[in-house]
Parts: sequence; C-alpha cells; structure tokens
Amino acid sequence: MTTSPIAPTKPRRRRGRVLLGVLVGILVLVVAGAVVLDGAARSYASTMIGNKVRSSLSIPASEPVDVTVGGASVLLQLLSGKLDRVDVDVPTLSIGNLSGAGTLTATGIPIDQSKPVDTLQVRFTTDQAGLQKLVAGLTGAPVNSVTLVNGAVQVGTSLSVFGQALPVGITFTPAAKSGQLQLTPTSVQVNNQTFTASQLKTTFGSLGASLLDVRQLCVANQLPSGFTLDSVRISGSTLSLAISAKKVPMSTAILTSKGTCPAA
Repeated sequence: MTTSPIAPTKPRRRRGRVLLGVLVGILVLVVAGAVVLDGAARSYASTMIGNKVRSSLSIPASEPVDVTVGGASVLLQLLSGKLDRVDVDVPTLSIGNLSGAGTLTATGIPIDQSKPVDTLQVRFTTDQAGLQKLVAGLTGAPVNSVTLVNGAVQVGTSLSVFGQALPVGITFTPAAKSGQLQLTPTSVQVNNQTFTASQLKTTFGSLGASLLDVRQLCVANQLPSGFTLDSVRISGSTLSLAISAKKVPMSTAILTSKGTCPAA
C-alpha cells in the first residue's frame, strides 16, 4: 500500500504572514492618517476660535490669545455637531472699567452658530489699581487708595469733621452675593486709630456709623450680558472674579455687550 506525499505547508503559512503584515501596515497608515487629520482639525478649530475671540474683544494682534480645544477626537466632535470644551487664555483683557487677565472656558460649543453655547465661565483677575476704578465712590467720598492684603480690601478715603479732612481706612471682606459684589467692613481706622462700631458712633455720630455699612456693588454693567458673578477671591495683590452664563447665544457680541444694573 502506497501513501500519497503530504503537501508542504510552509508557503501557505508564509503567505498568511505576509498578508497579516500588509493588513497591519495598512491599519498603521490609516491610524496615522486619522491622527494627522485630527491634529489638523484641532489646529484649525483653535485658530478659528482664537480669531473670533480676538475680533469680538478688539484684542491687538500683538497680544497673545491661547486656545486649547479639549476632548478626544476633534473630528468626531465636529461630526456630533459640538465641541466638548474649549479653554481660552487672554493675558491682557478689558471688561468695562476693569483691566487684567482672563481665562474663558466654554462647554458644548455648537458648530451651528445660530445655536447657544451650553456653558461659559470666565475667571478674571485684576490688581489693586483696577479694583480702585470699580469701587470709586463706594464710601460716598473719594477713594484715594485700594490695597489688597490678607484676603481683604483696604480702602483709603477721608472724613470731613469740623471742616477738617481726616484720613480714613476701611477694611472690607469681599464676597459674591446674588450676583453682586458685597463688601463687609471688618475694621475702620481714622487718623491712624482703629475704632469699634460703638466708638465710631460716639465720636463721629451718623458719619461714623455709615462707614460700617455693608456695601452691595452691582457689577452687571461691567460684565458681559447674561453673566452672573459667582465668587470673589483675593490671592496676594490680585482679585479674582469668577463669572458664568448658560445657554449663551453665539455672536460677535457674546462678550462685548454689557448687562445693566437696577435703577437706584
């Protein structure tokens, strides 16, 4: 009895390995191409958003605007009709009378600009000089100086007593309340002497008592329309304001149109 020879399998296995290598190579090229395309899409989106922010806020070309498009694949985000998250850093920014630096974070940014952005948050920081413009006239007298120290706001003004102007320093604790900037006095120095509430009333009468009033300062007319003041924080010699808005319409006036304060 004769047996037929067994056909060799090496060529078949070799062809399988070659085919697998080709498929892997193609897959690598596809993935690399997708990464390149996604990178290009991310760069394009960053440039477009940066240009829009620059034009809407009239930021000079010499000032940097840094844009970071978050999320995994920008191509998939574009296909879904929304960008997940965008962060914009503007080192030099003016909001009303305030000048400082701003960081804008937007989520749910629609590709269709007729639709609103889901949320917008802005953290704005300013220094003592910028804050002085905001609190001018707050005490009913000229504000001579504003100092940020130990988490508090120290306002330097003057008090007229018997025709003489006495230097007055009022230390306030800042907070956000009902969308307004609230300043609560914690101490008062008159002519370099610290007074309690009862001492002020006894010495200066109603003039002294008014120095201890809690001030509510509306900042809506300094902020973009629809934004609300959420928090206030002092760090060193800078004041940080956190503001936010929901369902903000996409337009060139998204940050330039200001809100209004209620009539006094």
